[in-house]
Amino acid sequence: MGSSESIAIQMNFNRSSCFYFAGEQISGNISFQNDRDRLKLEEIFVERVGELAYRTQDTRSSTDSNGNLTTEYYTDYHHIPLLTIRVPLVRPSDGQ
Repeated sequence: MGSSESIAIQMNFNRSSCFYFAGEQISGNISFQNDRDRLKLEEIFVERVGELAYRTQDTRSSTDSNGNLTTEYYTDYHHIPLLTIRVPLVRPSDGQ
């Protein structure tokens, strides 16, 4: 989130979670603080990003020359972006 001007934009959700399931309603508010006399607002939008996330686990064992067994455990985390949807919240009318 940001702006190229010296203003403050803050977005607060009613539920503090970084993870939402498909079909869940998300609500909250946007605070916009402007200390300038004149500032042209182009657009306010929210981008929703859908992502597939999963983990895989692997075990590797080896035996050294003395017959000692060593086992190592590996966990990999995978994130695959599926979609990005931009939803305009505030947009100037035509001609502005």
